[in-house]
Amino acid sequence: MPRQIVIDKPKQLLAEGNEAVSFFKSFLSHCHLVDFQIQNFGGTTELREYLLAFSKMPGFSKIVTSLAIIRDAESDPNAAFTSVCSSLLNSNLPVPSVPTNLSPGPPRVGVYILPDSSSTGMLETLCLRAVNGDPVMRCLDLYFDCCLEQLGYKPAKVDKARLRAFLASRERPELPLGPAGSAGHLNFASNEYNAIKAFLSSF
Repeated sequence: MPRQIVIDKPKQLLAEGNEAVSFFKSFLSHCHLVDFQIQNFGGTTELREYLLAFSKMPGFSKIVTSLAIIRDAESDPNAAFTSVCSSLLNSNLPVPSVPTNLSPGPPRVGVYILPDSSSTGMLETLCLRAVNGDPVMRCLDLYFDCCLEQLGYKPAKVDKARLRAFLASRERPELPLGPAGSAGHLNFASNEYNAIKAFLSSF
């Protein structure tokens, strides 16, 4: 359930979890897309209930003209998109035909499945693609190979672990994704972000 908030912008971005909210605050600022209000819908299983409550909040029908929903693909981008569409239908909201396209409004609705709306993965997968040329990435390969040899397994979510290890190599390893991006650690200038930037710019 969404906490009590004041809807004060016509463009709403619903992101999956605190790290995603932190990331997109910094990313939108970097892209000079400052007219979004960002909401945290929680985990993937919480979106259905969140949307139902959010769409009934005071001001939604009168103020909101655009709704962007961004979530991780995890192991199946098609299933992730279908799940979001089901949640939209359950709340009587417009449903886009395919990821990244906007449905007619009101409100106009668009869905983006990270990392690129067609691959498996998550936000951290996209961030890792953007920093792939960093020389530390070779060190990460050696580190995780060593962990596998010593422990006999890899982390369940390898990309999350790799990105945390990458950020641990920076001068301020404690920074969450958003401040890390603002500090230049996630290479917001990378072409890997072009698709998500284009999606957000289309609202």
